[in-house]
Amino acid sequence: MKKGDMITGENGEQYAIVKSLGKGGQAKVWQVQNLGTKQFYAYKYYKRNPCDIRENIETLIAKGQLRDKNGSVLSTAVFPLAIVEGEGDSFGYIMDLVDLKDYTTLKKAWARPGLYPSCDAICRIVKNMSSFLEALHSTHGMCYKDINEGNIFFNPVTGDVKIIDNDNIAYPGKVTISGTYGYRAPEIVLGKKPDERSDSFSFAVYIFRLLVGGYPFEGRYTREYCRKHDVCEIDVQKVIYGTDAVFIWNPSDRRNSIENSTDVKWEAQAKIWKKLPARIQNLFIDTFVTYLPEEKRAERPSDEAWGDAFEELRAGLVRCRACGCMTFGGSGHCFECGAAVPVRRHSIVFKVLSAGEAKREAKLYVADVLQGTEISKHLPGGDFLKILYNKPAGKVGIRNLSGLTWCVIGQDKSRTDCPPGSVFAVEKGMMIRIIPKTAQLNVLRLE
Repeated sequence: MKKGDMITGENGEQYAIVKSLGKGGQAKVWQVQNLGTKQFYAYKYYKRNPCDIRENIETLIAKGQLRDKNGSVLSTAVFPLAIVEGEGDSFGYIMDLVDLKDYTTLKKAWARPGLYPSCDAICRIVKNMSSFLEALHSTHGMCYKDINEGNIFFNPVTGDVKIIDNDNIAYPGKVTISGTYGYRAPEIVLGKKPDERSDSFSFAVYIFRLLVGGYPFEGRYTREYCRKHDVCEIDVQKVIYGTDAVFIWNPSDRRNSIENSTDVKWEAQAKIWKKLPARIQNLFIDTFVTYLPEEKRAERPSDEAWGDAFEELRAGLVRCRACGCMTFGGSGHCFECGAAVPVRRHSIVFKVLSAGEAKREAKLYVADVLQGTEISKHLPGGDFLKILYNKPAGKVGIRNLSGLTWCVIGQDKSRTDCPPGSVFAVEKGMMIRIIPKTAQLNVLRLE
């Protein structure tokens, strides 16, 4: 195929080859021009049909644009527009041509520090990826199946994301590609079929790589294991990423720890980990330790949970006085230079006024999640409330995570019901009246 050659899409549109844009292991990509509209597009050509990719592409064309749960179009993913028939088993497809001159990948950002995103941009990248995956999983019922640092393009300044390699998107259970080692969930390494939770696992690995570098399961234990075995053997991969995958920051199993190492890279990664807010560390531990086993994968932190966490991180960014950058406000140390920074800027204090626990006090900060029993022994267990911060409005809020409807009493004695899942803005002197299943009345006064 060369400049000037003509191709025709199944949509009846004709295109002329303009120039080559590159090639990968499975396909070649050209810039083409629609002869009617004169608009430029990208044309991806497969000499053969690996893993029934054509079926996936036809499904995406039928679905059209990616939309979120509210019906809004997400511009994150570039989906195919029309199939182009080839000879024999070959085929191609037309898709929008995306200008990536202001975008990079994590691989390229590591090579050029000036391309690395700021804390603000990192929060936006994670939130945008979260929205894409949530729409793909919840709205369309499909899985990405190959999240890795090479196929996510981001703008290091704005945090905008573009995903142009979408050939492997398919319904759960359909085997299209096994993914990238280091990113695959243990159940996928062991031969199970993918679903949205295996995608969420790969997403967590990407976030870990974006923040910390290294891989979640590559530490002392895996290094020693690979020294004793041929690391390319499938059985070895199944152990270090599958049956005996040990998170390097597993709080109870330190076999794979990278702490106190003479390895320069591990030393740098350990320093970064310790600068992460506890909320993010805990999400990693939930993904790579608590809910790692296949039978618990349904409880792994979802795409939405990651997006919410980084949205809150962004709302709580603080300026480091030492280097001047905006940094995460939850660890006490600047993510860029390591200097001391304020731990958090926004907090509320409440007192339990009834149910036999008068004057019990607690100070809560943005992103804190408290369980009912941590507030009062008369309240049910499980996550009970979460502290939020709306930066544009300058308001601290509370989300009701319990299964109970609260009565929120304002300073003016006004009463508003706060059902499970809802949020209300905090005002000094406000009270929350809770009637748990034990029929013990609890009143929390916010100060």
